[in-house]
Formats: sequence, structure tokens, C-alpha cells
Amino acid sequence: MDKITIKDIAREAGVSVGLVSMTLNGRSGVNPKTAQTIMEVVKRLNYTPNKAASALRIGYKKTIGVITPDLANHYFSDISRHTENIAYDNGYTVLFGSSDDRIDKIGRLIDVFHADGVKGLLLSPCDGCEEELIKAMSLGIKVVLMNRDLPDLENVGRVLLDNDRAIRMGVKHLLDNGYRHLEMISNDIKLSTLNMRERSYLKVMSEMGFGNIAKVSYVDEKDIPALDETVRQAVERGADAIFVPRGYLALSVSKSIKRLGLKIPEDLAIIGFDGGETYRIVTPTITQLSQSTRETAEEAFNMLVDMMRNDAPGRDVYLTPKLEEGDSTSTF
Repeated sequence: MDKITIKDIAREAGVSVGLVSMTLNGRSGVNPKTAQTIMEVVKRLNYTPNKAASALRIGYKKTIGVITPDLANHYFSDISRHTENIAYDNGYTVLFGSSDDRIDKIGRLIDVFHADGVKGLLLSPCDGCEEELIKAMSLGIKVVLMNRDLPDLENVGRVLLDNDRAIRMGVKHLLDNGYRHLEMISNDIKLSTLNMRERSYLKVMSEMGFGNIAKVSYVDEKDIPALDETVRQAVERGADAIFVPRGYLALSVSKSIKRLGLKIPEDLAIIGFDGGETYRIVTPTITQLSQSTRETAEEAFNMLVDMMRNDAPGRDVYLTPKLEEGDSTSTF
């Protein structure tokens, strides 16, 4: 049997080739009933579009790239899963890669994606990878940053958590629950998200009259003795609550508190970010500030497609945080 073509679809549906093309490419302006008739014919004739030819006609390939630091991390795996589902529903294919927060891997993945005709990239960048992304854009690849920012990078889209609002929510929650000496324990790494949360914490504590006791301590959670010593010193300074700006680090701090023979929240409360289901199954459950991974994926994907199809400029979108209260900040 001869291969079914777009002309066959048009003839069977009783419409023009142009209308069939618009429907298959998701263009607006087609009557919904007409589009339904066309898609019924497509299904009945088992028509498979020639994607390479379609890419040439519409000016881009319907494949996007997604780069995250670690696909094994629940937060980034959730974003990736939602992105893939949303892309599939819109006729796109997704290529994935993990950067391990390495600039060279981001550069290599961009080269691979470009060789495959990718014209759109969603990623959570690592600090210092601006040159790689400038190179990507020079190759005609549109870029949208997710979760992490590169403040000096121009001509990109951004979908970020409103970190200042999240910190304010967290500090207010702790104060409302009776805690007064709030310290922060963070990772000693260069990461824009952590830097923003640390600055917001210091600013909010100062605005609320607690600037004299606000303190950020930096740790490597793999160095258990040093982590335990950091927590012990915070307790000696009178801390009754610890704010942790990174997901997995909050779990390490929680374990450290227990190793020191202290109780959560009676001796020391703890609040973290984006712990997901993990925060809900540990004992005690950990209060977290979170963002919707599905909303992140939807906003980022829709913005990227608009940039690819319509050459639209990138926008800055800030997502509203959600506070999910666990037992780790309960009143007692």
C-alpha cells in the first residue's frame, strides 16, 4: 500500500491541504469541528507525519532539550516527568540530560541537542555556565531557566520561585508558632537559589527586629562531624529553630539534631525547601516551603514554545510558594 500523504487526508476529510497542515501543527484558526474531522481521518488512515519535512515547513523541530542537575533528585525528576507529559500532549518530543552542576557537561549536552536539531532548551543552570548558554542562543536555541537564575544573562526566559515571599512565609510561620531565635544552615556552594534565600532571610530577620541574632552557617552535609558541630554551636547560641534553604540538606540537619540527643521540635525546630514526599514520610515530618513542579513545567514549556514559534521575548515568571506544615515546627 502506498504511503498515506497529507493530500490523502485532505481529500478524505473534504478540506484543503492547508487546513490539514494547520491542524497537524497545532496552529490556531481551524474550526474545532473541522479539526475533529481531520483528526478522525488521520486516525482511521493511520497517518504518520513526516517530522523532518514538518520541521522544515514550520521553521523548527518539535523537539526540546531539558537539562537538570540530577534526574535522580525527586524535585527535578518531577519537573522532567511533567515536562515530558505536557510536551507529549502538545506533539513535542523531549531529550533529557543531567549536568551534575558541571559547565562542561552542559556545553556537551547543548552540542548534542543542537546536532539533533533542538531549537528550545529548558534547564536549571549551574553558576558560571553563561558562556555555554550564550553559545546556545547564537546557534538559534531559545532558552528558559527553571528554578535557578543567572541574573546577568539576557534574552532568556525565567520561571522561578518567589524566594523572598517564601522566606517571609517561613519566618512568619516560625514566629507565629513561638520561635524567636531563627538561624539558617546552608551549603557552602555557589548557587543563585541559595544566595537569594540567604539574602532574603537576613533582610526579613532585620526588618522584623531580629537582625542582631540572624546568622547563616555554611556546611558540607557529607562532613558529618562538622555538621554536628555547626548544629551544636547554633544551640549554644540559643537557636530554637533552623531554616534550611535546600531540600536534602534539611534531612541531614534533622539527622544531626537527633545524633546530638535533641528532640524536634521541642529542642530545635526545622523548616526546609522542596522536600516533597521525603519530608512527609520521615519522623517527625518536616515543614517545607515548596513550589508546584507541574506549574513550573507548564509555565516553562509554554513560554519556550512561544519563543520558538513566535520569536517572542523571554519573560520572568515568579511562582507563588506554598507552606506545608509538618511536625518539625509544631507548637508544644
